[in-house]
Amino acid sequence: MLLTLLALGCTSGADTATTYDPTISLVQPADGSVVCGTPLEVVTEVAGIELVEPGGDAEDALPGTGHVDVSLNGQDAAMGGEESVVIEGVADGEYQLKVELSNADHTPVEPYAGDLVYVTVSAAVCAR
Repeated sequence: MLLTLLALGCTSGADTATTYDPTISLVQPADGSVVCGTPLEVVTEVAGIELVEPGGDAEDALPGTGHVDVSLNGQDAAMGGEESVVIEGVADGEYQLKVELSNADHTPVEPYAGDLVYVTVSAAVCAR
């Protein structure tokens, strides 16, 4: 009986792997807002993952690290290792703005973590 209890108390490194549940929320711009496209600042709130700058070798990516991917109307627009990403030169128009979390090796995080809003870009609201 004592041997069984000792065996149950021991775990290998593989059994103690850390799991995480990453989340991302789009803070700015707000859904339905009219924003400047030069620059278009995208602010997110991220939890459950350590943000790192994208790039480097996928083999060197540490578990639990990743970056923010930003798309406009389904087209890749930017990626970054911080909760704030700036996109320059977005033309006037209506956009679906989507943010998603990717692992440092550029694979999607699981479970999926993303958020989206619809915005209108207008040079008329840009500071001069």
